[in-house]
Amino acid sequence: MSEIIYKGDLKELHFHWCGFFETKQAWRHESRANPDYELMIGVKGTLYLAFDDKEVLLNPGEMLLIEPNCSFRGSRDSEQVSFYWLHFAVEGFSCSKETDDKSWQLPFYANDLLLDNELVLLQQMQMIKQDGLLDHRLLDSYCYTLLLSISEKFKAAQQTESPRHFLIDYVKQFLRLNFQTTLTVEQIAHYFGYNKAYLSHLFSKEVGMTLTQYLNSIRLEAARQQLLTTSDPIQEIASNNGFTDEKYFSRLFTRRYSLAPSGYRKKFGPVQKM
Repeated sequence: MSEIIYKGDLKELHFHWCGFFETKQAWRHESRANPDYELMIGVKGTLYLAFDDKEVLLNPGEMLLIEPNCSFRGSRDSEQVSFYWLHFAVEGFSCSKETDDKSWQLPFYANDLLLDNELVLLQQMQMIKQDGLLDHRLLDSYCYTLLLSISEKFKAAQQTESPRHFLIDYVKQFLRLNFQTTLTVEQIAHYFGYNKAYLSHLFSKEVGMTLTQYLNSIRLEAARQQLLTTSDPIQEIASNNGFTDEKYFSRLFTRRYSLAPSGYRKKFGPVQKM
């Protein structure tokens, strides 16, 4: 989790702009220092950024929250990278390394928050812009909800982080990096050198869902992003995200998002790139 935390009470929160960036060729982020906060959430590939002499990698499902006037730059070329970004201004935040239960808390970096609902909010903000409904009171409200959701997830993770078995974070990271391949619980257990039944029980106890459920949640969110940002066939999207059976993928997708993949794409896509 993040070493740097922005915490306090949100005051005068104002949405500035948001977008979805995608490149299919080598690209490096320009050097800049924003006058406002910038939130980034990775969707595909790895974005390489440098803050002074420290390199930070943004992978799919991970987030960065960069404070105003913080200088950063691309440290290496990124291949086929895509991410959502959001600029906003807010008063009442300060940097800290301590957590508490009362104030808002937003991490500089987080890789374990499952930001599926937050991506939905960003996509809705994109659609509001695309439809020309630039009512900043509405966009401020979406921005507030987005940040509140991140804060609550981050605080919940902090509360359960200490007693959690050391193996869980390694397993989660392994699943996030390998979800596009065919994986069984037995293969996962074998990779870590543990008995299948023991690892399954431990993961369910610590995380609150089975290994398969957690893996499928990662796969479904990646597939949902691909539905919204590409014109790839649904069968190809299913295959690209670790599903060997398109019908099984469609059934899980419909159960989670209340729409079949084709219907979801028709209703919500495509997300405008900028």
